[in-house]
Amino acid sequence: MSTPAKKLVDVGIAIVFNAAHSHVLVCRRKHDTVLAGYYEFPGGKCDHGETPECCAIREVREEVALVVRALRELPAIEHEYPYAHVRLHPFVCEHVSGDLQLLAVADAQWVEPQHVLSYQFPEANDALVHAVSRGFAALLTTN
Repeated sequence: MSTPAKKLVDVGIAIVFNAAHSHVLVCRRKHDTVLAGYYEFPGGKCDHGETPECCAIREVREEVALVVRALRELPAIEHEYPYAHVRLHPFVCEHVSGDLQLLAVADAQWVEPQHVLSYQFPEANDALVHAVSRGFAALLTTN
């Protein structure tokens, strides 16, 4: 007997850089969530009919009260977890306005891109974290 296929979940991800493009935003998941305590870039599930870009921008506002602008979409990443099949849609974003507030995350901080490698991210983010560690300019020029 075969197991039923897991539903594909589309997730908008915002890789938010500050206005000077020198630091990137990382957030820590709350302890009552899946992958509790892991760090991540702001994001979440796309609502029905919502584009991944709109989702990423909305999630940043809902999670940390920042207004951002998407500058570039990066290639989608698919990953199979025991509980879900996810497709991450990452967007390089720039902070436009607002002050950082912990609305739906346990912690959030601006870090230098090369330091993201020292944070524990979910395994679906491995390639993305390595790409971000190379900095803002590299993300805008990478295919």
